[in-house]
Order: sequence, then C-alpha cells, then structure tokens
Amino acid sequence: MKSIRALASENVTIATGHRLRWTAVWVLVAAWFVAQAANFGGNAVHLVLLVAIGILVYELLAEDPPPA
Repeated sequence: MKSIRALASENVTIATGHRLRWTAVWVLVAAWFVAQAANFGGNAVHLVLLVAIGILVYELLAEDPPPA
C-alpha cells in the first residue's frame, strides 16, 4: 500500500500544486471582498483572509524537492 504522499507525487506535479494553491488564494480573497461588500459573516469573515495568508506563507516557506 502506497502512502498518500507517494500517490500525490505520481498524479500531481509541483507546478500543479503551485497553481492550485494560488487559485485557492485568489478565490479566498475574492470571497473575502464579496463577504465584506455584502456585510456577511461579521468579524468571522476575516478568517477567510487569514487562511489565504496562511497559504501564501506556506508557498513562501515550502521547499521544492530537487529535480530528479
């Protein structure tokens, strides 16, 4: 039985993961702006922006494995 990391590395390239994280960031930021404009969620909506910032910090600190 293969680990999740082994399965993910076979099916998802580093570039795909990078694009998915950046897409998630843009979607979360857009959702935050919409929620602010619609006055939805009160102060809890700021957690959406916090998650987007967390993804960006991960993207900044994560090290790509050396090319094979």
